[in-house]
This record gives sequence, C-alpha cells and structure tokens, in this order.
Amino acid sequence: MSDMIKKAIITTAGFGTRFLPISKTIQKEMLPILDRPMVDYVVDDLVKAGVTDIIFVISEHNIQIKHYYSGNTRLKSYLEKMGKSSRYQEVADVHTKANFSFVTQPDSEQYGTAIPVKLCKDLLRDEEAFFVFMGDVFTYGNNGLSEAKAMADLFYESRAGGVASFVERPENELHRYGIAEIEEKDGVKYLKRLVEKPAPGTAPSNLSNISRYILTPEIFEILRDQPVNPNSNELYITDTVEELSRRSKVAVHIPQDEFLDGGSVKSWLKANLRVAIDDPELKQEIVDFLK
Repeated sequence: MSDMIKKAIITTAGFGTRFLPISKTIQKEMLPILDRPMVDYVVDDLVKAGVTDIIFVISEHNIQIKHYYSGNTRLKSYLEKMGKSSRYQEVADVHTKANFSFVTQPDSEQYGTAIPVKLCKDLLRDEEAFFVFMGDVFTYGNNGLSEAKAMADLFYESRAGGVASFVERPENELHRYGIAEIEEKDGVKYLKRLVEKPAPGTAPSNLSNISRYILTPEIFEILRDQPVNPNSNELYITDTVEELSRRSKVAVHIPQDEFLDGGSVKSWLKANLRVAIDDPELKQEIVDFLK
C-alpha cells in the first residue's frame, strides 16, 4: 500500500443553471475567484496532496476548461512578437501543474452526479484509490496546507474503504443538505448513512456533505448494479457512497480550512470577497467601497 493517491476526477459537466444566463456561455467552474477560475483552487489543493494526474469530466459543448489547461501556441507567439515572452510563463505554469486529461460526458449519457465517475472506469480501475471532487466548491486557507492531503492521510491511517468530507452547518440550514449520521471508533468518525434534506429538528448531526471523496475501484462494482434514484431518475454519487459505507467503512473528514461554495451567485460573491480580504490592497479598497 502506497501513501499517496496519484489520480483525481474533477466533475465539471453540469449546466450551472443557478448562474443563467451567464452560464449559457461561460462554464460555471470557469467563473473567476479574483483572477483565477474557481476550479483552479480545486486543482491546486489536489496538486499539493501529490496528485499527478487530473481527469476533468466535461460536457461535449463546453470545452473552456480544456482550453485553460492546455498549451496556447497562438498566445505564446503573440507575446513573443510583442516582446512579452516572460508573460507566457504564467500561462505555462497553469497547464503544467499536472498531467491533465479530459473525458467527455455526452448529452446522450444518463444524468446524475455518479455518471462522471462511471465514465472514468477504464482510467481508474487499476488504481488503489482516487479523489472525486466537484469543480465549483473548494477549501481555502492561507497556511499553504492541503485538505486533499488531509483526506489521504485519513484514508491510509484509518484503513477505511473511502473518505467523504463534511462541514458543520447551523441548525436552521440542515434541511437544505445531505446530512451524515456517524459512528465513532478509535477516534475516527465513520459514515453510517446519509439523510437527504431532513425535516427541521430531525437531522442526525450537523455535518453537511460537500461532495469531496476518496474512492476505490470497488465503487465500479456498486455503480454497475446501482439503480437510478426513483425521485429524479438520476444516478447519484451520494447513493453510491452510502452503499460503499455499508460494504466498507467510509471515514468522515472535516476540513480545517474554510469551505467556499461557488455554486450560486450569492455564495460565489462571498467566496470572492473572502479571498480578496487576504490581499491587503484589495481589502482596503473593498472596505472603502462598502463604506
């Protein structure tokens, strides 16, 4: 057993309907957090954890992420012509962070959050374990640490069959999320089951799922037989992980860094402000503007 997970999936094939009309043209995960797309914060977390190969699952129509994480000879030639060739290094650093590959999720494919994982089976079935992260949520801290690395450490130390990340939410928000029921053994929290959008006052804990996982190839056996969710006719990764927790222990990871959600206009704006206040110049300008 190694002590490092080398491969990760980042799912980016959704429609981003909460950002319409802008997401009709600009992919949600490519919306900026300051001067970087939000998905790049996810990439950096994984790279800091030792991931060398990142698989983006993209839609057949939206290839902005593929462009961002690939070389751009046209831009390089332009900058060289303008005597600004050093500026290209900023771009080159982006597409050399890891080995990037792209799997297309076609319109004809069944829909649901488990589909991107299913599509990557041939690339991951020989791995000991791999990350599955969403492209529109990330953890943020200025200590240079990696929550993905913390998840990997928990995976190996607990010898669990997987890891799922959760954050604490206030009581009055729990009815909006998938909430973990947990059990604890030898100081490690394990997932017992997931309760989707529990009625007020019935939540089994205050731990909300944030869709960041470490999974093993065992997941493909589960996906092979997993029925679609009867309420939506979609294949959900939460159902997959819950079944995994019944077969193998799934350890619960609670990030120490701040969790930022870029999935809605309001939360995306808050994420921008949160990152901006760590820049002394931007912080003062924002404070002055709000005044």
